[in-house]
Amino acid sequence: MVTPDKLTLTTRDDRVAAVPYLVGFTPTDSLVVVVLGGRKVRFAARLDLPHPSDLADLAVPAARNAAMIARHGSAAFLVGYGPADRVAPAATLLTTALTTAGVDVLEALRVGEGRYWCLCGDAGCADGVAYDPAGSRIAAEAVYRGLAPLPDRGALERLITPVSGPERVRMRTATYTALSRMAVMLAEVAVSTASGGQPVAPEHVVRAGIAAVQQAYESVARDESLSDDEVGWLTAVLMVPEVRDHAWITCDGSDAQRRLWIDVTRRAMPATSAAPACLLAITAYLAGDGAMANIAVNRALHVDPGYHLAHLLGHALRAGVSPQQWRAATTGTAE
Repeated sequence: MVTPDKLTLTTRDDRVAAVPYLVGFTPTDSLVVVVLGGRKVRFAARLDLPHPSDLADLAVPAARNAAMIARHGSAAFLVGYGPADRVAPAATLLTTALTTAGVDVLEALRVGEGRYWCLCGDAGCADGVAYDPAGSRIAAEAVYRGLAPLPDRGALERLITPVSGPERVRMRTATYTALSRMAVMLAEVAVSTASGGQPVAPEHVVRAGIAAVQQAYESVARDESLSDDEVGWLTAVLMVPEVRDHAWITCDGSDAQRRLWIDVTRRAMPATSAAPACLLAITAYLAGDGAMANIAVNRALHVDPGYHLAHLLGHALRAGVSPQQWRAATTGTAE
């Protein structure tokens, strides 16, 4: 995904071409709001395109989202993907909510079949203008950096599809071995209890877990893949809250860590996959990739509906908490 500070959007063609890079994939049946602060793109948010019959129920959520957007930017433009009878009413509803919240809506466009239309209704506005996203300056900049949006949201979800076949059998064996090793380590020293009544893992278990996290970070930094045994052990130690929290606060949003947590989330067995999925969500969140962050949170909640960190992340994403605010609140640092 092209990061916002690397994009210069000077024309409508630029704006239309930039959206797939800003959200990480080519949207369908969506309304995308790109939020601007000064001369910079702050973030882009994708909303499912509602049916016209559902619009009345969306007035309150639209106002709430508009108030959140107003905290991060003073202007925005909208790009809708879908038929006119669905895009136009949704764009009008969101435009009204944003304007009421003090956000200047520069324009609203509808995109489809290689063309775009202005939705403001003024005479002389773009009406079915043909454009070639592959031939745009934005696409050329992305190609130069080796970046490309995925074809759709489903492709993003498939990045963390659980492994199957022989690989799954190997990972099941590796995970069983790792959990057995963990059980032996925990049995060596009685587990103490914190003042709040929560169990505290023995220090030697926490040290071993933190070492496994650090070794994993070092391996991906060298562009090395983890073995089945390494992934099995990593998912086992991440079940220890102190180890998971160490991994959480050392997430940095880098491409290397993104690759790590995608790989581990794919290969983890269901019982041990909530923690790596949340770590992927945090890494994506810090990189400004809200789509992947939401998908990873959903994966964690699918395997463990009560997983507290996944709920915390989900609330932050829905509330529009910026990555900088998240980092400041969870680590005490803004960078």
